[in-house]
Amino acid sequence: MWAPDTGWEAKKKNREAFDNKVSNKITNFKSSSRFAYFSGPIPEEIGYLRSLIYLQLYDNSLNGSIPASLGNLRNLQVLSLNDNNLIEEIPLAICNLTSMVTLYLSRNNLKGNILKCLGNISSLQYVMMSNNNLSGELHPSICNLTSLQILDLGRNNLKGAILQCFGNMSGHLEVLDMQHNNLFGTLPATFRHFLFQ
Repeated sequence: MWAPDTGWEAKKKNREAFDNKVSNKITNFKSSSRFAYFSGPIPEEIGYLRSLIYLQLYDNSLNGSIPASLGNLRNLQVLSLNDNNLIEEIPLAICNLTSMVTLYLSRNNLKGNILKCLGNISSLQYVMMSNNNLSGELHPSICNLTSLQILDLGRNNLKGAILQCFGNMSGHLEVLDMQHNNLFGTLPATFRHFLFQ
């Protein structure tokens, strides 16, 4: 159980009942400070909600790391954890979410590299991870996302060359935000029709 203002209260004796009776019924978990104010870490038990399609916990005071148990939510299409105080690296288990359409992690304190395996989630249309402390170089696998419409990685600590394979994405990519990083190079010529601000 998760109590507003005080955080999660995961009780071991209730786990079996929670797993069997609740986890197969909940498909949408949405909460922001407009509805209820949640604080504290996201518990590993969130991974029991295996029928979840939408997990939207944006604009709260969540802290700690993103639990690897989210990788159990194989039906998840929308993961919105933006505008919190989440730290550490994005867990590799996120790449198990092969039905995911929206990954929204902006405005946290996440660090580490952008996962190479994100390029294997062909359903992704919106990837927003701006205003974090993400670092390292972009991996060309991100260009495998042929349905991607928004890629927002601005205001991080990314480095290296701008991927020339972005040119293959100009037909479907509507927003590409890479500003305020340590990237170098020029955008492919196919982006000439874009309006930059």
